Amino acid sequence: MLIVTSFVTYHFLSDVEGDRPVVNWIANPTPTRKAQVATFYRWLEKNNYPPIKINFDAEGRASTQVKIIVQGVSGVGSDVFDCYPGQVRLYQSIGILNDLTEVAEKMGFEGTRTYPGIQEAMYVNGHQYIFPRNVASHFLWVNMEAFNRVAMPIPPDVWTIDEFEKIGKEFIEKSNQGKEHQTVFFTKDLTIGDRIVMVRSNGVDFFNETLTQTNLKCLAYAESYERIYRWINNLHIIPTLAESKELVTSTGNAVSNVHVHLFAKGNYGLMPGGRWGLMYFREVGFKNLSVSELPHGGFRNTTFGFGGLAVYEGTKEKEAAHYFVKFMASEDYNMGIVENADGLPPIPKYTKTEEFLHPPDHPNEWGLHGRILQIAEEIAILRSESPFILLDTTTRLEKMLLKSL
Repeated sequence: MLIVTSFVTYHFLSDVEGDRPVVNWIANPTPTRKAQVATFYRWLEKNNYPPIKINFDAEGRASTQVKIIVQGVSGVGSDVFDCYPGQVRLYQSIGILNDLTEVAEKMGFEGTRTYPGIQEAMYVNGHQYIFPRNVASHFLWVNMEAFNRVAMPIPPDVWTIDEFEKIGKEFIEKSNQGKEHQTVFFTKDLTIGDRIVMVRSNGVDFFNETLTQTNLKCLAYAESYERIYRWINNLHIIPTLAESKELVTSTGNAVSNVHVHLFAKGNYGLMPGGRWGLMYFREVGFKNLSVSELPHGGFRNTTFGFGGLAVYEGTKEKEAAHYFVKFMASEDYNMGIVENADGLPPIPKYTKTEEFLHPPDHPNEWGLHGRILQIAEEIAILRSESPFILLDTTTRLEKMLLKSL
């Protein structure tokens, strides 16, 4: 009985399925994941590479980091996993990242092949530890129908913080006229990255010059966050948490991304996001969109980032995992990102294709992709990162400042 039980356990729990090694992948779920894995299998076969199976483990970003750290230091980490700016240094410091420097050069996924603006976040002490599976810059999606409905011009491509506030006040006044209570807001929210962009546009970054202390106590932060507080609690151009929850409850729709549904309906005139938003807009059939930069105080900028793929140092399937990372630099994968709009493709040359700029199945998007690329190339900057302070700590401190107002 022990022999039979051992055989069954090996068969079902082994990292080898038949002649194929199994690579476990932890990533945030999107509508594109199954298609990406299917493309990987076709790519392996087309290039006569060894057969490999991918087991996809869908995790929300809020819980993924804890899971990766706990499993990684316990010796049972996932073979490959998503890794974002600010996490590379943390994961490398606790010894769970495989150094990809030599194998990347040998297999053709070295960091110099991707966008110069994100490369710094991929390395620690000159060693490469990830390769991006997609790249993104942040901006504001604009619901053109919502503005046409109240006979207002579409917001400009580039605008100041004062212009943002003025247009926002006019928009909610006209959109909620005659209603018992407010159901339309100027924008869904501003993320922590968007708030930092706003302060950075006034000449102050999150950290000081030595990266040893935050600038949260400086005047620029105080003035910017007092304005954001006013937008939420006094002017109501951004919903409070209670107002946002009330909107979600009132939809009565079991949709995968309820805020996309609310944005498409016109409950929000604007929605912060990246090119990846098109995956969800296409799902709900929403087409009347334009793009505006985040408002600035003098220095135009936005955040730059990526979803990277890292290999677990303790994996027993390093060679198979390296093939999966190599796939992220392939034409097959990059053209898949071009088609499904899951951010920008990791290799920049694929953004210059006609398929990227003018997707044949989505003519309503023809004016969007070039503008999104322009934002990424001209004003996108990585969030500053300190080697002395964890990303989670900076996030907690920033949220404490906002709540303290």
